[in-house]
Amino acid sequence: MLNIEKNLTPRLKMIADLVPPCSSLCDIGTDHGYVAIYLAKKGIAKKVIAADIKKGPLFQAEKNIALFQAGDLVETRLSDGFCAIKDKEAQCAIIAGMGGETIASILENEKGCTYFVLQMQTAHRHLREYLCKNGYVIEKEAICSEGRKMYTALLAKRGESPHLSEVEMEIGPLLIKHRPPLFNDYVRYRLYEIDVILKNISSSPSAKEREKHCLYLKEEYERLLEGA
Repeated sequence: MLNIEKNLTPRLKMIADLVPPCSSLCDIGTDHGYVAIYLAKKGIAKKVIAADIKKGPLFQAEKNIALFQAGDLVETRLSDGFCAIKDKEAQCAIIAGMGGETIASILENEKGCTYFVLQMQTAHRHLREYLCKNGYVIEKEAICSEGRKMYTALLAKRGESPHLSEVEMEIGPLLIKHRPPLFNDYVRYRLYEIDVILKNISSSPSAKEREKHCLYLKEEYERLLEGA
């Protein structure tokens, strides 16, 4: 029997592990559908909707659903964000593999979900700030390493969020609080990204503010490492 778990990369497994047991789930931007299939086969979600804005990925997801004999558990929908999802049809939503700004824009039209598993590739601060300002509280956060890259993901739900500092919005409040095993590696990874920006930043007046902000974050990240 084929084992769907073998198809989950560390990033995909991190996303799946954040999903709470639920009656229904929609995977927005499902791509190949591996996470959707895994959650359905494991019984973590009783009903799964695998949605994607593009026909190509959705066709690949349908092939994988058939391959892993999950057709009775997972349905596919061509959907721009939540457009093809009915109100309160999904208890949990996954939005992963996108920039934080894109995820925030998709959340603007969410359909009454209770839980949200979000994995941003960029704009970490933007997404966490959006969550705080729009009635979401972060319940869990996770880090993983895959190849040369490091990723974070979070579980959020509706609720009143505490105030987050600039650094908490960038790195993650619960990651800073709990310092999981990969925490120091992740902070160093973010430090490296800042060093690359500083090395390539222009000398224009408009770039001065960005440089100042990067230097501030660099100092704060180094403090996080010193406090390890």
